[in-house]
Amino acid sequence: MSEFIQNITPIQMTGVLFMVALVAHFSLGVALKLITKHTGKTKTQIDDYLIASLSAPLKVLIWFGWVYFSAIALKDENPVLVQIIDYIDIIPILILTWAVIRLISSIESFMLEREGSVDKDSVRLFTRLFKMLVVFAIILGVAQYFGFAVSSIITFGGVGGIVIGFAAKDMLANVFGGLMIQMDKPFSTGDWIRTTDSSIEGMVEKIGWRMTRIRTFTKNPVYVPNSIFATIPIETPSRMTNRRINEIIGIRYDDIAQMPSIIEEVEELMNNHEHIDHSEACRVYFDVFNASSLDFVIYAFSSVTNSTEFKRIKGKLLLDIAAIIAKHGAEIAYPTQTLHIQK
Repeated sequence: MSEFIQNITPIQMTGVLFMVALVAHFSLGVALKLITKHTGKTKTQIDDYLIASLSAPLKVLIWFGWVYFSAIALKDENPVLVQIIDYIDIIPILILTWAVIRLISSIESFMLEREGSVDKDSVRLFTRLFKMLVVFAIILGVAQYFGFAVSSIITFGGVGGIVIGFAAKDMLANVFGGLMIQMDKPFSTGDWIRTTDSSIEGMVEKIGWRMTRIRTFTKNPVYVPNSIFATIPIETPSRMTNRRINEIIGIRYDDIAQMPSIIEEVEELMNNHEHIDHSEACRVYFDVFNASSLDFVIYAFSSVTNSTEFKRIKGKLLLDIAAIIAKHGAEIAYPTQTLHIQK
């Protein structure tokens, strides 16, 4: 065997290495299929994602090995290959970086497809940050490998970062705004939000690095810079626990005698209503002698938070109150004026 290796020519060695790489490639494929068949029986899918992410980099690494060792075998016949070998030493690190990034992407896909309380926006954000850190670390490592002073690069990057920070302060404010949204969770994808002045209202479709996409009532997408959310109050109706009912109803002055019995029956209606949250304040009381009416207040909280269902329940409740008023021979007041004519 040793005599065969000593007598083999560089070209023949390249062919032998090719056959070894080919066998290794197919052997790896068979091994991965067997492993995938075994992991397919497990309850979790994370192992399937890991195998899928690492298979391509491993195969590329095999063929890089063939190129690398073939170049070593042929370097005596072609001196240029000596310089090429010195430079391609770094390629395995790049392949490893590619594998790590694919691995992070696989974990991200697994987390996003997993059913549960995981916050998808946070998963996307932190996996992207981790990928950027990996790439940055590899860039510094490659720079040091080729003889660059890493400390000088970091120092230059710090000074350059200050300059870029002043030039792109608005963009950086939006990026940090997006980071704060992910950390503080004032809202998430799928939440219905609105500003207190109602200038922005809709469903959050996507929280990006620089801006958040909101779908309004009219189905138009609105893109809001993330820094805006740090300066204005935001309401999140989709997270509310109750919806408030606060109505003022007036009856005629002619019906003042019926006011106590009307209030008593309306109060009984509210106390027995299935959609009123009785753990919260529930009040019905006479309030004020108004210009054209005697006003009483209905103040309560509904346990229904869905907007459409709440409006339906509230509408039915108001009609029931109108029926109670009519039952007592009273009428709901409307603005009137009495004109006295002297004869």
